[in-house]
Amino acid sequence: MRQAGGVLVLWLLGASAVPREEFAVQPLQEAVPTEVAEAVRKEVASEGLRVLRGGRPFMDFWWRAFAPAPDGKAPLGVRFPELRPGSLLGVLRVHGGGADFKNQKYPAGIFTLRYQIQPEDGDHQGTAESRDFLLLGPVAADATPETLGEKESVKLSAKVNGKKHPIVLWLVPPSEEGKGPRIVKDDMKEHVLLETSIPQGKKEGKPLGMGVVIIGKAAEQ
Repeated sequence: MRQAGGVLVLWLLGASAVPREEFAVQPLQEAVPTEVAEAVRKEVASEGLRVLRGGRPFMDFWWRAFAPAPDGKAPLGVRFPELRPGSLLGVLRVHGGGADFKNQKYPAGIFTLRYQIQPEDGDHQGTAESRDFLLLGPVAADATPETLGEKESVKLSAKVNGKKHPIVLWLVPPSEEGKGPRIVKDDMKEHVLLETSIPQGKKEGKPLGMGVVIIGKAAEQ
């Protein structure tokens, strides 16, 4: 998969106390780390994207060469009906640890990224405006590119910090199609997003745009 554009792009929404140079994204001409299972490495792009924070590496993303199509109709509240729940979408390297959308801490390391839909139950209701998330999974325990079931992918992600809940990054539609890869800052919600795209289907087609909340948490947290 080829990422659009070779220059650093930074876009801020509204006035902010955050310096303009704090977050940026650039192409990463580096293959996915060898710690990732070979079967997974074969499915992701040969080059990635690096998010910089304060000029230092913050997160590295390697997206899958194509987004697996869903098996059926998406339920209500889902913004990405083009994606199959439980499917592998990429690999993430976190350089200094962080906190997910539910404000759960997670360490530095290398993780798989799987798309999953938030369950409609009392434990999760109201945490986000939509139900689309990327679940982080430890690469040592996730060696297959095959789609996983909801319980299996949640259990896998919970291994990241050994707690009940998975480690999640909120996935939202991009503010503008075809403008990524770039960093967008939403001052109203105090979110920082990586906006990018991934091809749909095994044949190169119209890319699927998406925004990943890399900094920020649910309003109730």
